[in-house]
Amino acid sequence: MLADSAILLGDSHELLKTLPKNQFSLLLTDPPYCVSRKNNFSTIKRQGVDFGAWDQNFDQLKWIALAEPLLRPGASLVIWNDWKKLGDIAQFLETLNISVKRILTWHKNNPKPFNTKYMFAQATEHAIWAVKKPNKSFKKVYNGGYHHGVFKFPVELNSSHPTKKPDALFSELITKLTNPGDWILDPFAGSGTTAICAEKLNRKHLSIELDPSYHQLSLDQLAEVKATQIRN
Repeated sequence: MLADSAILLGDSHELLKTLPKNQFSLLLTDPPYCVSRKNNFSTIKRQGVDFGAWDQNFDQLKWIALAEPLLRPGASLVIWNDWKKLGDIAQFLETLNISVKRILTWHKNNPKPFNTKYMFAQATEHAIWAVKKPNKSFKKVYNGGYHHGVFKFPVELNSSHPTKKPDALFSELITKLTNPGDWILDPFAGSGTTAICAEKLNRKHLSIELDPSYHQLSLDQLAEVKATQIRN
């Protein structure tokens, strides 16, 4: 069993093999989408998107098989990705004794106005919500009424990572899908959004990040959160 929350530096495919089984109540992660590519749209002043080497040649499925044994029965998984890949991920989850429940949507109040003369603005991103079987013990997501599964938050301007999700979005998901003291896993930490939100909400957490600069940034930001909690 894990004793303390942590953000580890290294390859998720290797580090996931070393973690204890049946530990985590939520897997909340935003892995590489592999959407970086060049294009020929010079006439509209857009030369493609390049997030870096981490967004290229990434295996979208292998890490899920490594993470599944670490999850408790009834644990939720929220996996963000490019909408074109969600079908493949959903089918793979079903082969791993994981029940796919719904698609969740982040509706951006302030999407970037790329190519809006030629197409609709890309104002949404999507995640699969799934639950590890047997799923009778998973936490109720809403105690009254119902939730549409659509989360409306603005893109965080000048954020510390080019694909960062809003803290408010991850905080709401953590609150709905876990209880205080539960363990949360994020194999692709980026700048540490999952860890920071989990820490603020009194959840235990373990994240993994491959890039040394983002790993250090996440550690620094998490230390600032802890220092603020001590002062208060």
